Amino acid sequence: MSYYSKQWSSATPGYLIFLVDQSGSMGEIYTGDETNAGFTAKAINRVIQNLVITNTAGEKTKDRVFISLIGYGGKGGNSIDDIRSDYLSKFADQPLRIEKVTKKVSDGAGGLIDIQDELPIFLEPLSPKDGLTPMASAIEFVQQLIQGWIQKKPDNPAPVIINITDGMPYNGNQLKPEEERDNTIKAANDLLNVSTNDGPPLLFSVHISATGNEITFPEGESELKGNEMAELLFKISSKVPDAYKVAASKLQLNVKQNSKGFIANADPVTLIKFINFGSSGGMQDIK
Repeated sequence: MSYYSKQWSSATPGYLIFLVDQSGSMGEIYTGDETNAGFTAKAINRVIQNLVITNTAGEKTKDRVFISLIGYGGKGGNSIDDIRSDYLSKFADQPLRIEKVTKKVSDGAGGLIDIQDELPIFLEPLSPKDGLTPMASAIEFVQQLIQGWIQKKPDNPAPVIINITDGMPYNGNQLKPEEERDNTIKAANDLLNVSTNDGPPLLFSVHISATGNEITFPEGESELKGNEMAELLFKISSKVPDAYKVAASKLQLNVKQNSKGFIANADPVTLIKFINFGSSGGMQDIK
């Protein structure tokens, strides 16, 4: 059996982890009047709701995936927070709240009209001013979660982690900032050396920014043009398996033969596509 061949199912649920930077800089404007934190939370909430819709038949939501929302820096300093970990049906039945949003839809005559829609909220945006970026500790915590999952579900699909950040790892040590970067690379290597019957866990990373040129699914560091942040996230990200290349193609994302699952300077549209790509779980229906 080849790696990453198992699809999420009720019998063998996938494990999807959103690793969310909630540092102070995530309070900066990303698009329009939306902050990095606000837009990221909105995108994750929308993707989880799409997963609910895709996996619901009648009134029953099928538990084809277990989801963990992990924030780092969101409670200030070097905090790591397991915000919520549940099967998909629990997310469907118990959102934090329901938010009314306006969306544009076709009027059938070539125009667009505004309609009111309801969006369940599972993740609230956080970006306290004293929040740091303890990425290494966050990845170490994720490894603990995954090892616990594998002990119970050894035959399930390889877990997937989507790491969303706007900055370099930083734990507050101004004298030795490189230590946190080195620790992040080590933590990621340790995570990606965890063994499952479907292959090592997949770590996909996206750096969001309101400025800068996008670097999408690079194959080598030479494409990163000396961008230190991009080089670090490239190092810690997994190579894109063939099953996920299908999802990328459906989302009009250009993934090459040896691409890693990483994007630098992602704009809002690309961020949404990337989260959908990472949360596809090898399933056929990508929305």
